[in-house]
Amino acid sequence: MVIATGNRVEAAIERYEVRIKALNGVGLDGRKVSDVEAGMALTFDDFFQYQQLQALAHATGKLTPDEAQTIYLALGGEGFHGDWPVGTRLAVKLVVTQLMGELLGIRPPGPSLHGTPRRYAR
Repeated sequence: MVIATGNRVEAAIERYEVRIKALNGVGLDGRKVSDVEAGMALTFDDFFQYQQLQALAHATGKLTPDEAQTIYLALGGEGFHGDWPVGTRLAVKLVVTQLMGELLGIRPPGPSLHGTPRRYAR
């Protein structure tokens, strides 16, 4: 069952863009944003699992068609090319990775992508 209308994935990406810009190149823990991005390589296993998860989430109504398409395209469509597609912004990588964790039931502390507080962490 889809709870909200609109593309929550694109909205989350926009929120992350603002947060990243506010960090001015340095993260909260002192690491450079570029270092964080370098550590977010996408393996074939990640790519395959993420595409399967977005398809399942769409099929079960957890994602709208637009949200599923946003994730599908962010991952590079149907073909894996060794990593995230060239030019993929850090905000996109972070949102897609966090959403995949949420779909797998891994819940880090803090608000979920759609802004509601989480009730528990695994």
